[in-house]
Amino acid sequence: MKNVTAHNNIHIADDFKKEDLDTLLKHDGKPCISIYIPTFRSTKETIQNATRFKNAMKTAKTIAPNIDMEPALALLDDNNAVFWQYQKDGFVLFISSEIMRAYRLSMDTPQVVVVADQFHLKPVLPLVVYDTTFFILALSQNECRLYQCARQHCDEIRPKNLPDSLSQALRFDLQEKQLQFHTASQTSQAPGRKAAAFHGQGVADDEDKDRVLRYFQAINKALTTFLGPRTDLLVVAGVDYLHALYRSANTYPHLVNAGITGNPENLTAQDLQKAAWEIVAPRARKDLDQAVKAYQDLKGSGKTANDLAHILQQALTGQMKYLMVAQDVHQWGQFSWDDGPVFHSEKQAEEQDLLNVAACHALRNGAAVFPLPLEEMPDDSPVAAVFH
Repeated sequence: MKNVTAHNNIHIADDFKKEDLDTLLKHDGKPCISIYIPTFRSTKETIQNATRFKNAMKTAKTIAPNIDMEPALALLDDNNAVFWQYQKDGFVLFISSEIMRAYRLSMDTPQVVVVADQFHLKPVLPLVVYDTTFFILALSQNECRLYQCARQHCDEIRPKNLPDSLSQALRFDLQEKQLQFHTASQTSQAPGRKAAAFHGQGVADDEDKDRVLRYFQAINKALTTFLGPRTDLLVVAGVDYLHALYRSANTYPHLVNAGITGNPENLTAQDLQKAAWEIVAPRARKDLDQAVKAYQDLKGSGKTANDLAHILQQALTGQMKYLMVAQDVHQWGQFSWDDGPVFHSEKQAEEQDLLNVAACHALRNGAAVFPLPLEEMPDDSPVAAVFH
């Protein structure tokens, strides 16, 4: 379900990429309709997905009655019921007279419909701005799986010579050892001594630890050959005792200290990806940290601003280096270059989020834009800019 085109010629994709952002940023066909809804993954609650979309389409049709939305409305046909049963965490549809694109989103989204002279792109910016590639090594006695992931996808891969499973590697040795102890218990076991037992849930003794370590060394050899000079983070998933053993075998320099604890056999690829993303996300924010530091260092020098009206006027100049906008609030209103902004506390029919306007114009003119929660903004404002 990577990229598909519905029968009604709507472009539908599972990943929202930088090239998608660039295409939508450049588009100037008015009006531009952006429809966001939160969605449920494959659970009994997926019935709400189609209902939310239907309500959002009604709102869009009321605001922009002259735009042809029939291809999108066809997604509500009975033969598309399965489509709504297999979503991610959010869904967005962009419509204009020339574009009709939809994306399943790996992030929570608000339910909002915006009709304006540009697309409402602020909610999807984190998918592009804070993306990074990483790997997950899922270890158990029954499986050894490797996933190549980003924030929006998680794909199992099979490098050459990567061993299949821990249990297969240990089975013959354990069976042989059990046979030896079983034989000893029947023939030469001293009275009163109990035969050794292996329960398959851990490493029984130093000899078995050595076997596990050799197995992990084989895994490490295959991984380092495959990864080569890459700098992507590697996250290990497994029960507690396997983490320390694998770290002792590892030579890949970008293995993170934190890992996913528990039996990965009980976790889907999406579960592993979500847990690993929490671990690697700080690395994806290193550019944001640099922007926040620059704002704090330059505050009071005339090279920073936190007034939205001023920032909107400056967004076209090309003098903006960094722009930070609150992703979890809106500033509804209207804006023209001649008259400036008009702000409203509540959204009216054909108004847009002026934080989105600032972000889009800043991106078009070369600034680095960072969406972040309001509580993490570097100043008491939903917007902050640093100028060259």
